[in-house]
Amino acid sequence: MPALIVLLSMVGFIVIAVMRVTDPLLPVLAQDFGMSVGRVGMVVTAFAIPYGLCQLVYGPAGDRYGKLHVVTATLALSALFIFASAFAPGIETLTALRFLSGALMAATVPLSMAFIADNIDYTVRQATLARYLGGLILGQIMGGGLGGVLADLMGWRRIFLLFGVTTAVMAALLWSQTRHRIEPRKDVALTGRALFRPYLEILRDGHARGVLVTVALEGFLFFGAMAYVGAYIKTRFAVSYTVIGLLLTCFGLGGLVYAAQVRRIIPLLGERGMLIAGALAMACCYSALGFVPDWPWVAPTLVGLGFGFYMMHNTLQLRATELAPQARGTAVALFAFSLFAGQGTGVALLGAAIDRVGYRAPFLISGIGIALLGLWYQYRLSTPGSAPDRSPPRVPSPSPADD
Repeated sequence: MPALIVLLSMVGFIVIAVMRVTDPLLPVLAQDFGMSVGRVGMVVTAFAIPYGLCQLVYGPAGDRYGKLHVVTATLALSALFIFASAFAPGIETLTALRFLSGALMAATVPLSMAFIADNIDYTVRQATLARYLGGLILGQIMGGGLGGVLADLMGWRRIFLLFGVTTAVMAALLWSQTRHRIEPRKDVALTGRALFRPYLEILRDGHARGVLVTVALEGFLFFGAMAYVGAYIKTRFAVSYTVIGLLLTCFGLGGLVYAAQVRRIIPLLGERGMLIAGALAMACCYSALGFVPDWPWVAPTLVGLGFGFYMMHNTLQLRATELAPQARGTAVALFAFSLFAGQGTGVALLGAAIDRVGYRAPFLISGIGIALLGLWYQYRLSTPGSAPDRSPPRVPSPSPADD
C-alpha cells in the first residue's frame, strides 16, 4: 500500500502540473495569438470547467468499476490530447484540446483520494492525505515553475510534448501496478436520474452543503486570481519568463512547508484552527501582492499563499471524505466538481475584471473574500449540530500506512 500511495502521488503530480502549466504561459500565448491576457485565460477555464463537471460521472464510475481502473484508463487517453496540444494552430484548437484533457484527467485526484479514504483509518487519514498532497504540491511547482522556465528554453509547444509523453509513462506505470488488483465494486447507476440520485442525497445534508459552498467559493476566489499572478509579474516588473517560473514555484514551496509540518500543526491548532489560520494567511498575502515594491518580494508572499491555501484546503478535503462514507467516490467527486466549477468561473470573471481595472483590485477582493469565507465556515463548524462531531485529529502513531 505505501508504494501505491507514492505512485498515486506521482500521478497526481502530473495532473496538477498539466493543469497549472498554462498559468505562466498566458503572456506568451497572448503574444503569439495576438490577444489580451484576460482573453487567452480561456485555456485555463477550458481545462477547469470540464475537470469539475466530469467529477459527477467519474465518482459513480469509480464506485462501480473500481477507482484505480477508471484512473488508469482516463489518464492514458488524456496523454493523446496533451500531446496534440503542441500542434494547435490557433487559440480555439488549443482551448478545445485543453477541454478534452481536463475532462479526462478529472478522474485522477478525487478517485485517488477516495481510494485512500477507503483504505486508511480516519485517525491517520489526514496525515496520509497530506503525504498524497505532496505530489499535488510538486505538480504546482513543476507546472507553474517549469512552465515559465521552459518557455524561455523551448517554447510552449514543446512543453506540451514533454507533458504528453510523461503522462503516457505514468499511465503505463499505474496499469502495471493495478491491472491484477481486485477492487470492491458497487451497483451504481451511470445513466438517467439514477446517476444524480446519490448527489441529491448528499446535498440534502446541511453540513455537506456548507462544505461544498465553501470549496466552490475557495476555488473562485483563490484560483481565479492565482491564474493571473504570472501575468501580473510580467506586466508590472518586466522580468523574464524564467524568473516568473521560479517565483511561481514559491507557492508550491509554501505547500511543501505545510506538508512537512502538518503532524505538528494538527494537534496544535485542530481542524477549526487550521481552517481560519489558512484563510487569514491567504487574505494577508493576496492583499499584499498588489503592493509589493519589487519582484523579489513576490517570493515570500507566494510562500505564504501556498502555506495558507494547503492548510485550509486540506481541512476541507478531510471533511469531504466523510460526507458519504458509503460512497466516497461520489462524495469526493462532488467536492472536486464544486472546487473546479468555482475556479473556472473565477478565472473567467476575474480575467475580465483585470482587463478593465488591472491586477491590484481583483487581488485585494480575493484576499478579503477568502478571509470572510474562512470566518463564515469556522462559525458553521462551531455551531452545534452543523457538522459531524469530530474531535481534533491526533498525531498518528507509526503504522505500515506511514512507511
